[in-house]
Amino acid sequence: MKPRLLVTGGAGFLGTHLLQRAKEFIPAGTLHHTAATAIPGITFHVCDLQQPEEIRMLLDRVRPEIIIHTACSDQGDNLSAIVPAAGLLAMQAAERHIRFIHLSTDQVFDGTAAPYTETNTPCPINPYGEAKTRAEALIRTLYPQATIVRTSLFYDLGKPDRQIQRLIQATQTDKPFQLFIDEWRSPLWVETLADAILELANKEVAGILHVGGPKSLNRWELGIKLLQHFGITPTFNIKKCTIKESGLIRPKNLTLNSSIAQEILQTPLLSFQEAQKKATK
Repeated sequence: MKPRLLVTGGAGFLGTHLLQRAKEFIPAGTLHHTAATAIPGITFHVCDLQQPEEIRMLLDRVRPEIIIHTACSDQGDNLSAIVPAAGLLAMQAAERHIRFIHLSTDQVFDGTAAPYTETNTPCPINPYGEAKTRAEALIRTLYPQATIVRTSLFYDLGKPDRQIQRLIQATQTDKPFQLFIDEWRSPLWVETLADAILELANKEVAGILHVGGPKSLNRWELGIKLLQHFGITPTFNIKKCTIKESGLIRPKNLTLNSSIAQEILQTPLLSFQEAQKKATK
């Protein structure tokens, strides 16, 4: 019998890819406000992850053996939900002996001491990173056996995701669109990330694990590579920018060292070039 898997945020970017690729599981997803994309064979459950009774009812109904928590991972209006949702799910998962995988971020760091390993102390400089740092600490207290996956930017090579859609739309206007040349990340193809997480769902890996791409890219490099991948020539209004010029407070270098994950996983953590080659076969 295949294990039962629950993916929170199943209608989101990563959640959708996880559910579509979860062939070795009996998968189900949660959603809150976002309308779910129809996925054959997938049942979606409406649940407010800040409400303990709703979570209990959901888990009684689905009876998952594994939970992958991707919900409350954006940087918009859901910041206040990050910590309570993570805590309530971790508590219930611990009580019910459910494998629990929580998606975190490279933004728990300040960008001054890259490349970052799992042993580096979090030092966030933005509200999103602060919330994710608090969520990590709470999960480790409530459920030490849980897996906390810190990842970086992830991108789709099948169709433009929301951020790349904005970049593509900018090429159709005269309005300046700036991409940072001094913000470095470890971007990873979303299909690679999904496969790695699903592999971890069958492994007992307690604590924090970095799962990022093997080669760091800055925002400019990644944006231009994705435009070219989708057959779009960058226009004059797509401009290079530095963090200082923008006036924003952002971590400069969040490169992740994912060597431990690559030793544990059979899923290769592909570079952009490797992912593009595989995607276009």
